[in-house]
Amino acid sequence: MYMLYKNNKNINKKEGKKMKINLSKNDVPLLLIRLFAGVTMFFAGFEKAIYTSWGGHTTGWSAAGSLTNGGGGIFHGWFVSIAKAGWVEPVVFWGEMLIGLAILLGLTLRIAVIFGIIENGLFWINAYMPLSTISRSIVDGKIVETRSINTGVFGMGWANGPLELNAALIMMYIVLFIVGAAALKYSVANYLSKYEIVQKNPILKLLVN
Repeated sequence: MYMLYKNNKNINKKEGKKMKINLSKNDVPLLLIRLFAGVTMFFAGFEKAIYTSWGGHTTGWSAAGSLTNGGGGIFHGWFVSIAKAGWVEPVVFWGEMLIGLAILLGLTLRIAVIFGIIENGLFWINAYMPLSTISRSIVDGKIVETRSINTGVFGMGWANGPLELNAALIMMYIVLFIVGAAALKYSVANYLSKYEIVQKNPILKLLVN
């Protein structure tokens, strides 16, 4: 009876080893970067898409305020010109959700991070404020100039500083683009890449790499 119990215990140990996920410490950084970037982008878009469903909002999310009142340097005029365009909001939140989902699943990773760099780059540029702005007003019949200093963090002129979330995400995208398939060890793409039909089809192979 004791031998039977001992044998069953050994079998359970072996089965337990088979079920264990072999996550090495070298895989953790890339996995965390991919999960953080993917979850952040997906839920950023999802939150905007369901804007009227939470927080008591009665109208949908709008980018008009940020585009009109933001900075943008030489791009400010373009941001203002598209502020009221009907396609801006869907492009923003669908772009965020699709980029995030692609990164999480690992599908078309490099294509997704390129679009991520573009989208987050535009967000970052929109937050750019010149080092100083001049406003003019008339007081007692005289023109008075007022200079506002917008130094941002480290005096670099960025409204929220160069270390804010968009900058961090852009750096993560660059890392994921460089390492490519190495970041897909624990992903749907890695699982699908083992099928022969995927390995022999160049289009499907592109989707999982």
